[in-house]
Amino acid sequence: MTHKALIDMQSRSNGFLSDIGAEDSLIPGAVLVTASYDTAAFSQRLFDSLGIACPDTLDRAVDKRRADYLAGRAMASAAMALLEHTPASVTTTPGHAPLWPEGLAGSISHARGRCACLLSRDTSHSYGVDTEAIASGRSLTAILTETLNPTERDRVTQGPLPAAINATLTFSAKESLFKALYPQVGRHFGFDAAELIAPPTSDSLALSLTTDLTETLPKGRRFDIHHRVTDSHVLTWLSVPAP
Repeated sequence: MTHKALIDMQSRSNGFLSDIGAEDSLIPGAVLVTASYDTAAFSQRLFDSLGIACPDTLDRAVDKRRADYLAGRAMASAAMALLEHTPASVTTTPGHAPLWPEGLAGSISHARGRCACLLSRDTSHSYGVDTEAIASGRSLTAILTETLNPTERDRVTQGPLPAAINATLTFSAKESLFKALYPQVGRHFGFDAAELIAPPTSDSLALSLTTDLTETLPKGRRFDIHHRVTDSHVLTWLSVPAP
């Protein structure tokens, strides 16, 4: 997708989308598209304006849920254009994961005004991307007590980044890992299935499995996950080869 096309998508969103950009995914053949979105600027007409189908499952959804869905699918549309793939709908699997058109594999995320899509034509890999608002107050307490073990809580207080950012990055990385592994595992698994190995560095962090998920995903398997941090959000992503 050219810079002009990005501007066009942003213009057609009537203030709903802003700061649409293609970032370096650091993964060969994969594109990473991010943007900001404003739920207050959402209207149902934007589905038509952006050429995105609104699924029947959203018929009774509140506007915020529809806005989140639209933002994520808009990023998927932009990522497809970057890959010069014919525009196509991205529906949802029974496990609530995106169902990509044949020949594509990827992941979508949206959280508190930021959205992202990681997409590739390389279907021999699975992908995970997640964006989160940097946690504070009750949200930070919930991450520390519900998604991190005592060892991880100690590790997030170390390294070059503040503890709140490290904790949010660890939570986000676990979400990205779940998305990347779900196609292989085929079931949901908890935050305790992966553990932060060491304090996050300035651009990456590593998780290891604490249990056997499948024969090819044994306890101790390590995953290196890319990340970026802004003033308000974190972004994490990775790819995993198929067994």
